[in-house]
Amino acid sequence: MTTLFMHHYYVPKKAQGYVCKTDAHLQFDNADHIGTDAIYETYHRLFSEWKSNSVLLIELVLVLNHRIGFWSDMIKRGSNVQKGRDFTLVYLELYEKTEKYLMRKNYNSTRENWQILE
Repeated sequence: MTTLFMHHYYVPKKAQGYVCKTDAHLQFDNADHIGTDAIYETYHRLFSEWKSNSVLLIELVLVLNHRIGFWSDMIKRGSNVQKGRDFTLVYLELYEKTEKYLMRKNYNSTRENWQILE
């Protein structure tokens, strides 16, 4: 019988004094073991569930930011360089997309020049 052991890359329970309300870190960590398609699928699933809740969207932005930092550090350390580059770019793309959506949602009615977010 074979035992499958999955090493978790980065799953913080507390981030700079902020206690996570969801298990998004764990979900993205599991997706990292599969590949970029799984990261996109996880993101789209979470985003579609949370797009009406600003608090959860802010946490999603925080999680994506942490994933960017983690994979950037992996590149600097020299381990998983190609995988790190691919994942960093994916997480950066998703981070920017989510941040723009959140800013439009929160500031669309009060911001005169929100077109700069295009």
